[in-house]
Amino acid sequence: MPESRPVPAQPGRARVAIIFDDAAYGIRAAQEIMAIGRPVTISVLPHLPYSAQIAEEAPAHHVEVILHLPVEPDNPGIRLGEGGITVAMSNTEIRETVAADLAAVPAAVGANNHMGSLGTADPRVMRAVMAEMKARHLFFIDSVTTRHSVAARTAREMGVPTAARAVFLDNQDTEDYVRGQFRLLMSVAHARGQAIAIGHVGKVTARVLVSLLPEFDEAGIQLVRVSDLAR
Repeated sequence: MPESRPVPAQPGRARVAIIFDDAAYGIRAAQEIMAIGRPVTISVLPHLPYSAQIAEEAPAHHVEVILHLPVEPDNPGIRLGEGGITVAMSNTEIRETVAADLAAVPAAVGANNHMGSLGTADPRVMRAVMAEMKARHLFFIDSVTTRHSVAARTAREMGVPTAARAVFLDNQDTEDYVRGQFRLLMSVAHARGQAIAIGHVGKVTARVLVSLLPEFDEAGIQLVRVSDLAR
């Protein structure tokens, strides 16, 4: 398995990291991400039929792997799935669950939250999550599924490398919408110097990204792994 090395920053270029969430339901959609041919990150849900296979194959294609950590949402009707973090768990239960989830996603170098509008707003829950991440020298990306999230702030306070999502790419699964979101991402990256976007496997997002790669290059925007932006 090739070692994941940081992508050297190129002076004067804005940097963008793209995370593809929800991998693990099927190998074909994940392989579409692996075929992009640029630094990207795939976020793998734990304990699903293809979790381990995707996590093991992706690094061979220079795709970074992180854990897509299920965290309790506000809506109690949404099924969290195996390996989910809930606000009712004790600190020990949270840490043990995070550890088991990471074991189910080999090669994960960090994590981001799946859902989590309730759990990421709970400081105690996030402290327990970050304690396990810190013990393993991993980073955490806040997907920002709620404006009340304390995930990134808690990570910084505890010395866990972190960053936060700036743009969701595919809330609508149409090429026109996703193309517009990628261009928004470019604008944010130019304004801030860097930006993180989240899309999903199995949608039009990967195909649109490939079509826009020349536009990223012309705009002077460098694609990097999300670990390169976690500080």
